[in-house]
Amino acid sequence: MDVYVDRGVCRVVLNGELDVETVAQLQEVVGKVEEHTLEVDLSGVSFVDSTGLKSLLDISNDWRQKGGQMLILRPQPDVAEVMRLVGLDRLLAQNTAPGGEER
Repeated sequence: MDVYVDRGVCRVVLNGELDVETVAQLQEVVGKVEEHTLEVDLSGVSFVDSTGLKSLLDISNDWRQKGGQMLILRPQPDVAEVMRLVGLDRLLAQNTAPGGEER
């Protein structure tokens, strides 16, 4: 997991799997972020389970309640499909096409 901060935007770049084994690390990192906009880059995530999906939704809801914005960036096609199947793609803002370049 890499974290970059630039001009009020914090980008968290995830790699590997987002699941019950890794969500605590994501939540810990995100808990320290003070920027208005949080970008979660999923381009390196090959698998996400229900715990990972719930974590993304919880983080988004928390961010929204604080008046901030969370964006999902570049999910791999398989991850994007899982998000679409459970309707998470409609709940989480994405500014990139699945597996594609930023818009």
